[in-house]
Amino acid sequence: MKDKITEIINFINDYVNEDEKIVVAVSGGLDSDVVARLCVKAVGNNRVKIFMVLQDDMDERHIHNALKLAADLNMDLPFIDMRNLNTEIIERLSEGDSSEGFNVNSLLETARAKCSLRTVLLSSYQEKGYIVAGTSNKTEIELGFFLPFGDNIAHFKPIAHLYKSEVKEIAKELGTNEEVLKQPASAGFWKDQEDLEDIAYWIYYKGPIPAGTQFNDEDDKKVMEIKQKLTTAIIDDCIKAVLSGEEINEISVQLNVDINIIEGIESILKISQIKKKRELLKTI
Repeated sequence: MKDKITEIINFINDYVNEDEKIVVAVSGGLDSDVVARLCVKAVGNNRVKIFMVLQDDMDERHIHNALKLAADLNMDLPFIDMRNLNTEIIERLSEGDSSEGFNVNSLLETARAKCSLRTVLLSSYQEKGYIVAGTSNKTEIELGFFLPFGDNIAHFKPIAHLYKSEVKEIAKELGTNEEVLKQPASAGFWKDQEDLEDIAYWIYYKGPIPAGTQFNDEDDKKVMEIKQKLTTAIIDDCIKAVLSGEEINEISVQLNVDINIIEGIESILKISQIKKKRELLKTI
C-alpha cells in the first residue's frame, strides 16, 4: 500500500500547481477522509481546505469523524449549513415544471438534491481559485453509484482507480480513525443510510432506482436477504469478474455468490456505462 500512496501523492503533485490550493468536501466517511489525508501529504495542510455540509437527518457520528479528521490534520473545519434547502429545490422544481412529477415527499429526490447542493459549494470554492479533489472510488464509478453532475464533479480524482476495499487498506496505512474504518459505508443522505443496502436494492431492481419507485414488504424482504450476502469485498470481486468477461455461472461458482447477485451487478454495470459514464464536455 505504501507504493500506491506514493503513486497517488506524485499524481496530486503533478496535477496541482505549486501556487494552487485544493478543496475537499468531507463527509465523515472513508473516501473523503482518505482523499483529505492524501492531499495534505502531497501539498501540506496550508494548501488544503476541508469543509463539511450540514444537512437534514445527518448521522452525528459523521460530524464527529470529520472533526477528528480535522484535528488529525491540524486544520479548521468550516460547517456550511444547507439544511432544508434540498426540499426547497424540489418544491421549486415541482412548482416551475409540473410536467416532470418532481415530488417533495420522495425520499430519493430530496436526498439526491442534497448531493446537488454539495456541487454548488464546490463550484463556489472553485471560483475562489481552489482545485476540487473528487472522492469517488472505482467501485462507485463502475456501478454508477454517483450523480454525474453531483459527487462526480471534480478537477482530479485521487482514488478513482481504487476499489472500495483497496481504499480501506490505504486508509489503515494513512492513520484513518478506527471509527471510520468500522462504520458502514454511507452517502450520508439520511440517518442510518448504508451503501450496501442501497446497492442491494439496485441488484434486486437490476439497475439504479428511479425516483417514485415503490417497493412492497415482499420486495423489501428479498432486498434484505441480498444485503445479508453482500460485503464490500464481494461486490468488488464481482465487478472485477464481470468486467473481465467471465461467464456469470463461472463467477457464481468461483466466488460462491448467488447467481442473481451476479446478474444484478452485470445489469447495473451495463446501465452505468450508458447512463452514468458517458463522456462529459464532449465536442464535435
